[in-house]
Amino acid sequence: MKKLYNGLLFFITFLSLASCEDFMDIHKEFIEGGEVIYAPKPDSVSFIAGKGRILFRCWMYNSPNVKSIDIFWNDGKDSLIIPVKLNAGIDSLESVLTNMPEKSYTFDIKTTDNFGHSSLSTVDFGSSYGETYNSTLTNRRIKKIELSDKGGVVEWFSAAEGLVANEVRYLKNDGTQAVVSMPADDYSVGCPDAKAGSSLEFRSSFIPESESIDTFYTAWTTHTDLFPSTYLYDRSNWSVLECSDETASDGGGMATLIDDDLGSYWHSNWEGENTPLPHWAIIDMKSAKRISQLDVYRRPGNTDANTVQIFVSDSNDANDSSWVKIGEGVFSDGDGMQINVPSSVNTEKGRYLKIYLPDSNRDPFTSIAEIYVYGN
Repeated sequence: MKKLYNGLLFFITFLSLASCEDFMDIHKEFIEGGEVIYAPKPDSVSFIAGKGRILFRCWMYNSPNVKSIDIFWNDGKDSLIIPVKLNAGIDSLESVLTNMPEKSYTFDIKTTDNFGHSSLSTVDFGSSYGETYNSTLTNRRIKKIELSDKGGVVEWFSAAEGLVANEVRYLKNDGTQAVVSMPADDYSVGCPDAKAGSSLEFRSSFIPESESIDTFYTAWTTHTDLFPSTYLYDRSNWSVLECSDETASDGGGMATLIDDDLGSYWHSNWEGENTPLPHWAIIDMKSAKRISQLDVYRRPGNTDANTVQIFVSDSNDANDSSWVKIGEGVFSDGDGMQINVPSSVNTEKGRYLKIYLPDSNRDPFTSIAEIYVYGN
């Protein structure tokens, strides 16, 4: 029994020595000449897309002995060796890879230290963009263009993916050209002092990735529609000063003439007793206006209002003799009508506008919902 035990022990010892010998054979080629030393790897890297170029960013930690950062691509056929002098702690650098044809790249990044040691590889990816990408871009579509006394407004449909901004190039009233820009998240852009009846050009800008060092632009395109030849005056600071009479409980009263709500209206008085024609109201426009057109709306579905006359004056006294008649219209079918002011009529006679209603289709009642004033 003792001989059997000793024999077994000898056999196990022999196998252990043989295994160790095989293990050392596997590692022998790696430890010949001493221990292998590696330079520090980059802590992190990134490649930012551009137009025919790519921005390389690198962060290192505690690597003052690193003398270069080495970038290889196209299976090592192309490279960029970046000499560096790094500080202790966290340090970073940027470098642009130029002359990069449009495609996606796989990059192999290493470092080399002052003693000639190289680091293990870090692999990352990046892309360069060019004419192929640019050919896929289309302008953001314009929904409509409008004009007021403050200038033009361009409204847009939704933005495409990658779009970052829109630009509009237009003509101002003094004959000079202006450019305005709007971020992709917005849906309208103002064009201050835009010239009525003039054209505009527009283009869109894109970036191919969420972060990019270059912006791509569509070609300037002339919009098919012009700014309107007439513009709507901004009435936000106007006020209705007084009227001949009203029933404010029916429709809302005289202030509704300029509240931009066709559902509210100024109605002549019928409480107690009916107030006879004519009826009138005076609006303070804050300054004299060059008026080319007025749109007047009567109470929706009500045909009482018939003839409308428009006057302007520097006096807000309804009975003053200085009132100048600039236009007149008669309602036919529908709730609205347009009153065109002849170009021969000088409308810049005062800041006050009077709407005058001399008759009615149901005497003496009348009601007006809204009055819009246009210039040219």
